Amino acid sequence: MLLDTSNIKADILQIQKKLENHDKNIELVFSYIDELAEKKEDEKPRIKIGYKK
Repeated sequence: MLLDTSNIKADILQIQKKLENHDKNIELVFSYIDELAEKKEDEKPRIKIGYKK
């Protein structure tokens, strides 16, 4: 019975570590999205190439 609980505790600790990493990665993704949104707002109008109608 004691071995079963120690295995369960070890599994729970592994899951907690994975979840902590996921939280950090999600925060990173959102910060990158914010940076890209800011860059797009500061973008200068481009000159269109090609045939004009």
